[in-house]
Amino acid sequence: MIKIYGKNCIYEALRASAPLKKVFILDSQAKKDKNIVDILTKRNYHYQLLSKDKMDKEFGTSNQGYGAYREDYTIYGDEFFDMIPEKGGRVLLLDGIQDPHNLGAILRSVDAFSYDMVVLPKNRSAFITETVAHVSTGAIEYVKIAYVNSLLTAVTRLHDKNYWILGTDASGKTKTEDIDKSLNLAVIIGSEGFGMSKTLVKQSDFLITIPMTGHVNSLNASVSAGIVLKDLKKEIE
Repeated sequence: MIKIYGKNCIYEALRASAPLKKVFILDSQAKKDKNIVDILTKRNYHYQLLSKDKMDKEFGTSNQGYGAYREDYTIYGDEFFDMIPEKGGRVLLLDGIQDPHNLGAILRSVDAFSYDMVVLPKNRSAFITETVAHVSTGAIEYVKIAYVNSLLTAVTRLHDKNYWILGTDASGKTKTEDIDKSLNLAVIIGSEGFGMSKTLVKQSDFLITIPMTGHVNSLNASVSAGIVLKDLKKEIE
């Protein structure tokens, strides 16, 4: 069971018919947002109105008047290899992303640009927490997530399924516009402090760079992911 909170998180969970065990609404918010009460009533969700003190105690002060208990999100393992498309696929691999805020923000981009799967190693990774869910603003309801023992093994198997591996590195020589968007693509985003591991750099078919003209020479992992995922999104058929 996991707590989720925030207006967007709760509304997206309802739109996705997520398995919510109980929904909580701030009593004053329920008077302003009659739509939420109507939805909960029509769909037979069990809900309760709470005072601000009780709402903040249960869900923290960033709840915006909305909270819920949700069954744990579905997390995949190695079976994800059988779930990705054979044509025009998009997979995102996260190498050492340990900040839950970055992971939540990345999930928003994954949903926005229609990637098929997010893959993380079981070690040195942020796990799915209420913070990740909140920062994703509900995008987590639509994203498939897998945790695997080894990203190197995942990359090898993706190669075998005809996916091109695109690492991201400041030393890269390839720009996103040079990549054939009709290919199956697996993008690797490295950690906030250390970037991609050297092993994964060596396994990459191309190293993508983001041209920058300002004074800083690096971007936050979630910002980098958003730019690259947008540039490499699937072609519209």
